[in-house]
Amino acid sequence: MPVSPADQTDGQPDLRQAAVSGVRWVASARVVASVLQLAAAVVLARLVSPAEFGRAAVAVVLVPMSVIFLFEGFGSALVQRKEITRRHLEAATLVSLVTGVLLTGLVLALAPVVSPPVFGPRVGSLMQISCIGSSLAGLATVSRAMLWRQLDFRRISLIEVASLIIGSVSSVALAAAGLNAEAIVLGAVMMTASASGMLLVSVRPVLPRWHGPELRELARFGVPASLAGLTQVSFNNIDYAVLAARLSAAQVGLYWRAFQVGVVYQEKVSGVMARLAFPIYSRTSDVEELKALHERATRLLAVIIIPLLAIVAFTAPEFVPWAFGDAWQESVLPTQILCVAGIVTAVLRGSHQLVLAAGRPRALLGFNVGMLVAYGATVWFTAPLGIVRVSVAVATLYVLMLVSFYAFLLRPIAGVAVRRIFFDVGPALAASLALLAVGVPMAELMRSLDAAPLVVMCPASLVGLGMYAATLRMGFPAAWADLHGLVRRVVGPRRLFARRRAVASSSAP
Repeated sequence: MPVSPADQTDGQPDLRQAAVSGVRWVASARVVASVLQLAAAVVLARLVSPAEFGRAAVAVVLVPMSVIFLFEGFGSALVQRKEITRRHLEAATLVSLVTGVLLTGLVLALAPVVSPPVFGPRVGSLMQISCIGSSLAGLATVSRAMLWRQLDFRRISLIEVASLIIGSVSSVALAAAGLNAEAIVLGAVMMTASASGMLLVSVRPVLPRWHGPELRELARFGVPASLAGLTQVSFNNIDYAVLAARLSAAQVGLYWRAFQVGVVYQEKVSGVMARLAFPIYSRTSDVEELKALHERATRLLAVIIIPLLAIVAFTAPEFVPWAFGDAWQESVLPTQILCVAGIVTAVLRGSHQLVLAAGRPRALLGFNVGMLVAYGATVWFTAPLGIVRVSVAVATLYVLMLVSFYAFLLRPIAGVAVRRIFFDVGPALAASLALLAVGVPMAELMRSLDAAPLVVMCPASLVGLGMYAATLRMGFPAAWADLHGLVRRVVGPRRLFARRRAVASSSAP
């Protein structure tokens, strides 16, 4: 049944129960989404050349940029406010619709003029296809915000998985039919279209109307929040744009693949935090509660993500060509280097949402603009040196960004000291070194025997994870307790006990 937006103040939800329920649903959705995306990526890597991937990487960024810009500008303010009325919803609906259409018109007009001298005419035509997503995203901005406000993680997760299936299947089908970069871009547009349609069905939209006072209230938070979100998405993708202007499309495609494996794929797990953080942080009662939630979430993400990236780093020589084909061999070393950036991304996951939930979007905007300029300059000056050097520079910049974010945002806003990085990340890093100490030699032994890729990857990864778990449990009991507690809460104690009883009864004589 579709949900009708209520004209009343929301009650204070049980944040712990909402978080546990959210982790269950979002984590389940992420598992399904990760499998689907990896399967689609493997198929597309064999149907579309690295050069075509490089062209698509520049154009397809318009889809997430429009979604983030519209949601942060007109949806996040609805989530963050303690009280909203129907007039807020009607004003947000009007402006999101109009803005989406204007963004589409702007790109349609400018892409043929701006793109050819910088990226080539093909990228310009791809941008014109991609910009359709702006209008589609504007249709469902308020519906998405209402689901976040209601902490309806079940419905959100189902919509995301369903839209991902539609987008992935569309891309693969179009690539099999003979399309190249267009298949990737059209798949992203189809994913946005299907998600917007399902959101509108789930939350009945209100009629768009102009309400000046309510719009100004939303704009005080929404405008800087949308600009902060836009600069964040630009930060995540400016390297593709700069490299496309300075290197060949094939080199851009190889770097894109390395960044996907080293940084983006781990977001399938750490993205659980991003999905939950803002609506839950926005419902905290004070800064101390906000700080405590964030610190614990950061520790858990480090414990989960860092060992996975350590495995990716030492198995990349086998995994990348085995999964994506020999055409992607040159992306192996950049992938290994960019795993450092992946660790930083995981540790910072949810930190931007903390700043927004604390009502400081302007501070986040200023930080993002500074990092965007630094990132663009770094990639610009290192691009002529090749994608390996670019990867080293990017990984270094990410580490500096981590320290700067704690120093200039988390410490003054939430009292999170810079030294918290070592407490939050230290156990996972130490245990991951133990993982590498046994995993790398075993992988090298298998390589010396000319073993098949799976024979190299699987035993070394499993033994490494065993050493990681043992080190974490014996050397860092608090971190182990956090991980065990998360599993117990997500799975549910009753389910755990039921499984133990089942195992005990099956093993009884």
